Amino acid sequence: MKFKQIFTDISQIVVGSVFIAVAYIVFIIPNNLLAGGVSGLAIITNHFTGFSVAVLILLYNIPIIIWARKELRFRFIIYTIIAVTLQSLFLALLQDLSPYQNDILLASIFGGILTGIGSGIIIRHYGSSGGADVIAIVLKKKLGISVGTVSFIASLIVISLAGLIFGLEPAMYTLVSLFVVGQTIDFVQEGFNKKRTAMIVSDKSQEIKNAIISQLHRGVTLIHGTGGFANVKKDVIFCVVNQFELARLKEIVLGLDKNAFMTISETSEVLGMFNQHTLWEKNIT
Repeated sequence: MKFKQIFTDISQIVVGSVFIAVAYIVFIIPNNLLAGGVSGLAIITNHFTGFSVAVLILLYNIPIIIWARKELRFRFIIYTIIAVTLQSLFLALLQDLSPYQNDILLASIFGGILTGIGSGIIIRHYGSSGGADVIAIVLKKKLGISVGTVSFIASLIVISLAGLIFGLEPAMYTLVSLFVVGQTIDFVQEGFNKKRTAMIVSDKSQEIKNAIISQLHRGVTLIHGTGGFANVKKDVIFCVVNQFELARLKEIVLGLDKNAFMTISETSEVLGMFNQHTLWEKNIT
């Protein structure tokens, strides 16, 4: 791995860790909200013992990382150790920041946004914020349990504990915060440039294919198919576009064939040549 890439990754992990620390100090902890997973457990322990959340997060993550070290990639483990250590460090260094306690709903929303931004940045650079994320990934590898299932169970435990310790209202606001965290992480990962996969069935597949290539500058794949009702052979057009190109794609297809059949679905990730600059991207960058 190139030094420049390592430097970029670690620099961004530092930034992400700052966001998470600020979210906890300013919004989460002062309003009796809980973070997800191990961080939530650290906040609960702090509530009963007064022991430092920064130190608790570090201590709780040590056995998890030791347990997971042989199951996950070396870079992921190292970056996670760096992220957890930095979060604890910044929680200690920034503890004098003024807490926001005027409106618990705003605190839950903005605490979730900052935590989601920080976690999303760390994930984008091949690390994690530790705790439940690491457990979820290991269980996915060893037992086939989905990451979403583990995350849901961890969140359910956190919300239940918040309800028992702080009352029903803080538990509900914790739920709001955790929801915002998840949505923000997705946004940081995908940004505004979400992808859509289109499957187009038309008698004018060649004309549509040529129009997509020449006007949208996107590649297409023709899949040879046979209509189930009429038993007529047709080419099915498969292509991926970003959300800004979707309206133009519909316009192209319906402009050439008003009877075309088209399905559009969200695409979580695209590998290959898709990320080359398109005409639209060249016009704004």
